[in-house]
Amino acid sequence: MKKEWSRVARHLLFWAIFVMLWSTHDLNYHRDLLDNFRTNLVAFVPYAVLVYFNLYFLAPKFLLNKKIAHYLIFLILCIILATWFSSHYLHYYFSRINVYLPTANFFHSFEGRIAIATEVILSLCLSMTLFLIDQWYKKEQVLREIEQKHLETELSLLKSQINPHFLFNSLNSIYVMMNRNLNAGKKMLLEFSELLSYQLYETGKKHISLEREFENLANYINIESVRHSDLVTVIHNFPKNLGELHISPMLLLPIVENAFKHGQNSRGYEIQVQADISSDSVLNFNVQNTSANRTKTRVKHKDQKGIGITNLKRRLELIYSNRHVLTIKDMEERFIVNLKIELDETKMLNR
Repeated sequence: MKKEWSRVARHLLFWAIFVMLWSTHDLNYHRDLLDNFRTNLVAFVPYAVLVYFNLYFLAPKFLLNKKIAHYLIFLILCIILATWFSSHYLHYYFSRINVYLPTANFFHSFEGRIAIATEVILSLCLSMTLFLIDQWYKKEQVLREIEQKHLETELSLLKSQINPHFLFNSLNSIYVMMNRNLNAGKKMLLEFSELLSYQLYETGKKHISLEREFENLANYINIESVRHSDLVTVIHNFPKNLGELHISPMLLLPIVENAFKHGQNSRGYEIQVQADISSDSVLNFNVQNTSANRTKTRVKHKDQKGIGITNLKRRLELIYSNRHVLTIKDMEERFIVNLKIELDETKMLNR
């Protein structure tokens, strides 16, 4: 109801301004502005009827349905009809009600009808300009809403692609450890339960605290370190006292997962996970892993790498567009991933 009254108010304001401008123009012929305003209120009634007939019938039925020829034909006929009607209407008004015979005779003349047609066309042009601007704004609003829904759906799909991949690796780690060391396996199961809790309750959020994300990474690193304890050396360092900094959940995990998968070899390997926060709230996340046989590793893990890194890149584009730098160096004996993200909350894109 409030919206309807707002629309009525806007229409009344339009006609008030339109009539006032025309009344000011008529001061060239009649020096009484108030009288001009009263006269034009009466004179513009047929124009208003045509304007609303055009806005609520002709334009939606023909113009918006791309029936341009039909629209122009009917509009021209309506302009002719409105001009003819207004000529007789104004002649009657100035000869019987607000008597001024020269004006009455003028509106019955050819010149008077040209003047009326000009006023009719002008009122149509102004109203159609506002109408088309309004239609453009509504269309843009709908497109933005569709894009927003599309991005939300795409992000959900990307997360759903990550989750099964992550869960599979964690369960596989527990299974292997249960066969090797039951107590260690139980400890891994407890850590896995924390990871699963994170999956269930945190990943549905748009952003979580950076400290919580680092805790999740630490749990994952502990599980994988225990599983490969006889082969891998893991060094990780996460900053403390992170304040109110937030990040999209599960964004950093694919990088660490890749390090464990790409680093695996029978002669032992090393993984370094380092993170720091600059004074302007930029996260610098660096993960390196060594590998003695890069060719076999590339072939063996080609599919998994494609899923993890491709999803990571797409999520970064959607959430941190123009606010991140992802660098990947695939060298002979070392694989390095460096990610910089601007985390300043005042610049967060609320998707």
